[in-house]
Amino acid sequence: MNKKQVGKGPMGTLWGVFSSVRLSVIVLTLLAVTSIIGTVIPQNASPLMYVDRFGEAAYGVLNFLDIFDMYHSWWFQLLMVLLGINLVVCSLDRFPGMLKIVRRRQRFAPGRYQRAFKGDTLRFIGAPEEIAHDLSRRLRSVMGRITLVGEGTSWFLYAEKGRWTRMGVFVVHASVILLLAGGLLGSLFGFEGYMNIPEGETAREVKLRGSDATIPLEFSLRCDDFDVSFYDTGAPNEYRSDLVVVEEGGEVLSKRIVVNDPLRYKGISIYQSSYGQVAPESIDFSFTSKSSGMNYSRTGTMGEPIVIPEGLGTFTPMHFANNYTFRGHAVGDTVLAVLEVEGKAPLQLALPIKFASFDRMRGGAVAVTIGDFEHRYYTGLQVTKDPGVWLVYAGFVLLIIGCYITFFMSHRGYMVEVAPVKKGATVTLYGNANKNKLGMEMAIRRLTEKLEKETRALEGQVKR
Repeated sequence: MNKKQVGKGPMGTLWGVFSSVRLSVIVLTLLAVTSIIGTVIPQNASPLMYVDRFGEAAYGVLNFLDIFDMYHSWWFQLLMVLLGINLVVCSLDRFPGMLKIVRRRQRFAPGRYQRAFKGDTLRFIGAPEEIAHDLSRRLRSVMGRITLVGEGTSWFLYAEKGRWTRMGVFVVHASVILLLAGGLLGSLFGFEGYMNIPEGETAREVKLRGSDATIPLEFSLRCDDFDVSFYDTGAPNEYRSDLVVVEEGGEVLSKRIVVNDPLRYKGISIYQSSYGQVAPESIDFSFTSKSSGMNYSRTGTMGEPIVIPEGLGTFTPMHFANNYTFRGHAVGDTVLAVLEVEGKAPLQLALPIKFASFDRMRGGAVAVTIGDFEHRYYTGLQVTKDPGVWLVYAGFVLLIIGCYITFFMSHRGYMVEVAPVKKGATVTLYGNANKNKLGMEMAIRRLTEKLEKETRALEGQVKR
């Protein structure tokens, strides 16, 4: 289908719009601008962060426009669909004309080549016809299929290679369409989320990133064991999880995963992402009186108050927080508690596990430290599903092939003129190409030099 077939009218106008380069430039510009915005503005962060950064009014507008999750927004997907349609229509519009060029047989016209690049003229000894047939045999491997034509007393050798390389641009178009299709498929039917599974427990709900929504998996995941090793500095060295896929009451797959070595099942990839401590059932606390210096040890559970001797108040552990941030500084796993002293307002306490004497800095009448408790970890897993990933991979491979054809290959035509002179003939090579003219000139020059060396070597053998 092309412009002539579409004709005038609404369909012709619509076809002209979608086959225009102008539309391509507009859509690509919009995609570039929005991608810059998506890079500058963090995606899928917490609403509190956006409100703090932009204010409530701006947050409402930007959230309405899906700026905070723009790569899954309807308007970004619409831009990709428009670009895909534009590429398809452009390709269909130009393909018939290009196909005619590829199928068209070469016109054996000396004037067409004599205006192209010309190599040095060589002189050969022998009859022009014999020289022409000899060259036809010797140059076949370089020039491809050769057609030998005699005109008057002269002979011409015609050949062409790479006629099909004119289709390279359509390979690039196809690769971009595959990339767009893969991205759309992943955006519409894929997801990215996370799940935390304590050791020995099973889960199947994935919390989607950037929202409070959850999605159930078709199977359950059980964490049989979690191990973490640390550097001397206390930083984590490696953490790994022994996972088991449970489906319909039976174990179907098990694997130990580490960072960058995921478990894959039914198109879903499960990566080792993080870890943390599970809230312990009980914790040993130590209370040190500032006035008497006495130290009192008690065991407590979350939500259960502990009465501190010497009338120092009532201490209640409330919550076990992972990766807690205290005044802008990350302090790791932390017990959050409330200290109530008669006649005073309740005091909120943060007791980081890593810093035993943290509460002493408060300078209160009693300092609270954390003692022993059962260390039990959960594994933090990143769960992703992208049904379009194989289309994206295929698109990248096709893009590399198409770019190589488009930029490094060309449709080349050759002509060798064998003209009679006294006691022999002159041989001149000509060449043209639809692109990379300089490369064609270099090819003709090298071919002329090679032909001259071979000929001189053969003449030397004859003389001996």
